Amino acid sequence: MIEFKRARDFTISELVKLAPAADPIQVLIGVYQAKSSKELKIWGLIETGTSFWELTRHEAFSGCSPPHALTLSTKKAGQVIFSRAGFIFLRLDQGKIEKPSGTVFDKGPIANFLKKGKRNLIEELKKRNIAFFGEEYTGFDYTEFIERILDRIREEFHGGTLIIIPEEIKPNDTRLKDRIVIKYSCDFNAWDPLIDKIEKTHNYFNLMETIRKQEILAKDVTKCIVAVKDWQTAERKLTETANFISSLSAVDGAVVLNENLQLLGFGAEIIAISPSLKKIKVITDFRKNTGEYRDMELFGTRHRSAFRFCSSFENAIAAIVSQDGGIKLAKRVGSDVLFWPNISSPSLGI
Repeated sequence: MIEFKRARDFTISELVKLAPAADPIQVLIGVYQAKSSKELKIWGLIETGTSFWELTRHEAFSGCSPPHALTLSTKKAGQVIFSRAGFIFLRLDQGKIEKPSGTVFDKGPIANFLKKGKRNLIEELKKRNIAFFGEEYTGFDYTEFIERILDRIREEFHGGTLIIIPEEIKPNDTRLKDRIVIKYSCDFNAWDPLIDKIEKTHNYFNLMETIRKQEILAKDVTKCIVAVKDWQTAERKLTETANFISSLSAVDGAVVLNENLQLLGFGAEIIAISPSLKKIKVITDFRKNTGEYRDMELFGTRHRSAFRFCSSFENAIAAIVSQDGGIKLAKRVGSDVLFWPNISSPSLGI
């Protein structure tokens, strides 16, 4: 923490001068209200470290949260994010107030769709005789990886679409070919690096718990060093895998995954048609999945394509990342296409 010997006026010019030294990842500008004049003053800079940033990017298991105080941040012109201790509670974007929709990966239609992928992951771990911490934690590892991909796409600010379909739908299946033309077909699986990370994480913490209950010997220290290196290597590989998949979104077209995290291709053109689709149900209360209907034509080309795909294929989800960095999700439920316009959660860190 750097405290100025003399407080500076809280003005645009002072903020512009300090901005180059205030890396939003790890530095905050401290502001207080003077008791006498009631004016805002800049008292110094707070170095928060990168641990919380790494935690939100799923590159660390723990981190120190930002100060438990009102924090205003911005990542683009016209946007202000209001948070406290790292938790976002409000966002002002282009004059419009948006409340975070919360993590739809834990509850609701999106979470229900992802349940099968989680079960498949757990069954694969059992099949390979790999120990894990429990179904709840393993399920979190699964959704965390998907969030990690979306977060990386968001950070690039080029936008992109991620389509996730059931595992049984193969690339040559007419149910897929009639809706999407995949320009760059491939067969790349993120299953193995995810499973390796789960295994190495369990091995490390299980070893630490065993050693904690006994006298520590030299050989135990050696085992810990090896376990930490294995865990870090697995974590780095998983991060590289997420980065690789997200980078494919820079190619014009959608990235297509199945629920077993197998990459089927990228640069995909959505050709699905849905003539009857006129309105989209925009979710305003994610807890109850209630919202308001809006004309489909109010949305951009990328959004409309994703809506048409979801409308024609109920058992799938589409994640749309705008060029401004916003993350949205779409899925058909019954006759409606539901649209979550502002995905924000501690795990996404947005």
